[in-house]
Amino acid sequence: MPTLIIDGKEINVEPGATIMEAAKLLGIPIPHFCYHPRLSISGNCRMCLVEVEKMPKPVVSCAMPVTDGMVVKTDSEMVQTARSGVLEFLLINHPLDCPVCDQGGECSLQDLAMKYGRDRSRYHETKRELKNPNLGHLIETEMNRCIHCTRCIRFSAEIAGVEEMGAVFRGDHMRVGTYVEKTLSSELSGNLAQLCPVGALNLKPFHFQARGWELKSTFGVCGHCPVGCRTRTDQMDNQVKRVMAVPCLPINISWICDKGRFAYDGLGEERLEAPMIRVGNGEGLSKTSWQNALNRAAEILKGVKPEEVAGLATDVGQGAEELFAFQDLMRNGIGTQHLDHRLRQRDFSSDDTILTRADLLMNTPLAELEQADAIILVGLDSRYEVPLLNLRVRKAIVAGAKVFAVHPRTLESNLPGLQGVVLSPGSEAGFLADVQQGIKNGSAQGEAGAIAQALKAAKKPAIILGEYAVNHPEAETLRRRTVAILNELGALGSEWNGFNRIPARSNAAALDLGVVPHRGPGYRKLDSQGYNARKILAAAAAGEIKVLFVLGGDPGLDAVDTQLAKQALEKAQVIYLGAFDTEAAQNAEVVLAGLAPGERDATLTNCEGRVQRSPRAIMGPIESKEDWRILRALSDRFAAPLGYNTIEALRKAMAEADHRYSLDTLGKDEMAPACDHSPVTTGLEPADGKRKVSGDGMVLVFEPSFYQDDNVSRRSKVMGLLAGGSRIRISPEDAQTKKIQDGQKVRLIQGEESIELEALIDGDVPSGVLFGSYGQADALVQGLSSGGEGLPSVSLVGL
Repeated sequence: MPTLIIDGKEINVEPGATIMEAAKLLGIPIPHFCYHPRLSISGNCRMCLVEVEKMPKPVVSCAMPVTDGMVVKTDSEMVQTARSGVLEFLLINHPLDCPVCDQGGECSLQDLAMKYGRDRSRYHETKRELKNPNLGHLIETEMNRCIHCTRCIRFSAEIAGVEEMGAVFRGDHMRVGTYVEKTLSSELSGNLAQLCPVGALNLKPFHFQARGWELKSTFGVCGHCPVGCRTRTDQMDNQVKRVMAVPCLPINISWICDKGRFAYDGLGEERLEAPMIRVGNGEGLSKTSWQNALNRAAEILKGVKPEEVAGLATDVGQGAEELFAFQDLMRNGIGTQHLDHRLRQRDFSSDDTILTRADLLMNTPLAELEQADAIILVGLDSRYEVPLLNLRVRKAIVAGAKVFAVHPRTLESNLPGLQGVVLSPGSEAGFLADVQQGIKNGSAQGEAGAIAQALKAAKKPAIILGEYAVNHPEAETLRRRTVAILNELGALGSEWNGFNRIPARSNAAALDLGVVPHRGPGYRKLDSQGYNARKILAAAAAGEIKVLFVLGGDPGLDAVDTQLAKQALEKAQVIYLGAFDTEAAQNAEVVLAGLAPGERDATLTNCEGRVQRSPRAIMGPIESKEDWRILRALSDRFAAPLGYNTIEALRKAMAEADHRYSLDTLGKDEMAPACDHSPVTTGLEPADGKRKVSGDGMVLVFEPSFYQDDNVSRRSKVMGLLAGGSRIRISPEDAQTKKIQDGQKVRLIQGEESIELEALIDGDVPSGVLFGSYGQADALVQGLSSGGEGLPSVSLVGL
C-alpha cells in the first residue's frame, strides 16, 4: 500500500487511489467542481490543483494517482495562486446574479469565490449570452451560469443510462444541453439539478420558492416504492419546498427518482382535515368532534357480528406503527380475522402454505446485486418500478453480467445489452419450467435454453420477481418455480442467495406485522384464517361482510377489480381512516382524518427487509391525528383496548412481535441489516403452468403507473404532467388491423362493461395484448378484470 504525506500528515491508501481520495480520508478539504465520487473523473475544472514535491507545476488532485513517498501540499502559495487564477477564468463569463439564483447560499462557486476570488473583475468585455433550452417540467435552465463541469453529462451517460445531455463546440463556445432541444426522458433527471454546482440546472418546481438558509431540513425515507431511498425534506412555513437525495451507499447510492423528488406537491391536495360522519338521508358527510366520530365508528362495529367486519389497508404511505395497530385492533379489539393489504393480488394459493420472510422479500442485498453475473428479471420493469434497484442491475451489466427480462412486452429499458424475452401473457410458468429442465438436462432450446446456459455458467445468479409476477394469476407457481431453479443451481445458500421477490407496492412491514388474513405479526401461524382481499370485497358486495374498515387506501383505484371494489363500498358500511378524500371516504359512514407521509414519525421496511425510521418533517392539519393514535382511541370503546399509549410503547410491542423492529438497533444511528431473515423454503411442488386468460379476445395486462401510483403522487400536479393521462398501449399490427390512429379514442369492452380512453401505438407491445395502467381515475382499466381470477380478455373498438 502506498504511503504519502499530505500537509504533514502521513497516510496509507489502496493502490490506484487519487490524491483527492487520500486527502478526504484525512479530513483535508480540497475544493472542486467537476469531481463527484459516483462519477468518472474528468479533471476539467482545475479547481482541485495541489502542489506535489518535485513536480514543477500544480497537479490535478482528482485525477492524479498517489505514489509511494509522495509529499503533497494543499494550501501552499503556489496552490492558492493557481486556484485564484482558475477561479478568475471561471468567473469571466459567469453572471453576477447571486441574489436571484436558486443556488444562492448553497453554491460552491460562491463559497470559493469568497476564499480565492479577487474583489473585482479584470475582464471588461461583454459576457457571453446563451439560450436556455427547455428540458421539460422538472429542470429549469440558466446556462449563462454553466462552468462546463460536465457532471450532468457524465450522470446521464454513466448513471441514468440515457445519453441526453452533451456538449458541442469547444472553449468559450462550448454549449451544454441536449444537442437537439427536447425534454428529458430519464426517470432520474431531477438529480441533474442536485449535481449542478452553480445553479445552471435548477429544480423547476422549486424555482424562486425559497432560499437555502430559510429552509428547515429533516432527514427521512422515501415511501413511494419498495427501495426506501434516504432523503432530505426541506420545508418553510410548514410546507414542503423540495426533497433532495441523501447519500446512502447500501440503498440509493447518492440518487433518488423523480417521483420521490417531485411528488410532494400532492401532499396538500384533497385533504381530510377533520373527522366526519354521515347525517340524514342523502345529506352527505358533516364535520364533527373526535368524540362523536369515534363513538359512531364503535357503534357501527359493535352493531354487527365480529365476523361481519373486515379490514382493508394499503402498504403505500403507511408506517409500520399504524399497520401494526390496525391488525391489532381488528384481531384483538374487534375480533375479526378478515383483513388484508394485497388489493392487487390475484393468486392467494400461497396462503395455505407456511412461508417465511425470505420467501416474500429480497435475499440479495441491493449493494451485492452488483456482483451478480447472471440476472433474470421476471415480470419486472425495473426502470419504472424500482429505479434505484435498476441502477444496481445496470452496474452489474457494466461489470459483465448477462441480464434477461422475461415480460409480456419489450421493456423501455436503459440497461445496455439487456436480452428481452417477450412471452404471451399467462405462459410464464411454463417457460420457467422449460428453463428448469434446461438446467437439469440441457433439453431446453431457444430463449429458455439461453437463460438456462447463462444461469449454469454463473457463479452468482439472481432472479428477481416484479410487480407483474407478484400479481400474476399464477404468482405462487412462478415463485416456486423460481426457487426450484435457484435450488438446482445451489444459489440459495448463506453466502449467496439469488432469490428475490419485490413486494408489489411499498412498505414490507405489512407482511412482517401481519396485515394478512393467514399470519400474525412476526410470521406467526394463526389458529383460524380470515378472508383475503378478493374474498373480502366479494363478501362485502354480496352483503356477507357488513362493515369495511379501510386504512389509507382507495380500493376504488387500487384493487385489481375496481367494479367489485365499488360494489363493496356501496353495499357495506364503510369506516375510513386516512389523509385524502378518496372514493372510500366519499362512501363512508365515518371518516377519521389521519396524517399523510412526512407528517408523522414512521417506520418503513424496504424490499430487502431493511427497517428504517423516518421522522416527521411537517405538521398536518390541526384536527388530524396520527393514525395509530386514532386506532388506539377507538379501541377504548371495546373490551380489549390496545396496550400502548405512546409511540415508544407501540414500537416496543412491534419489536416483541418481530425482532427486526428491535429498539436496540433502530434507536441508534447505525443501519439496520438487509435481508435479515431465514432461508428460502424449498421442496414445494410448483403447479403445472397453464395459461389463465378469460375469453378469446385481446389480453389486457395492468401495469403500475410510475408517476401516479399512490395517494400522494396521484394528486401531484407535477406527476400529472409527466404521466400524461390514462392511455391504452396497442401494437402497431393491431392498430393497423382495427384502423386505429395514435391518440385516437378507443373503447374496451368486456361483457356489459366498457371504458373509453386514448390509444398509444407502441412498437414494444406484441400483437393481441393491450397494456393499461392501474389506478388512473379518468379511465379505470381494472373495471375490466374478470373478477380478478385470471388475465382479462377484452374487445377493442376504435371511436
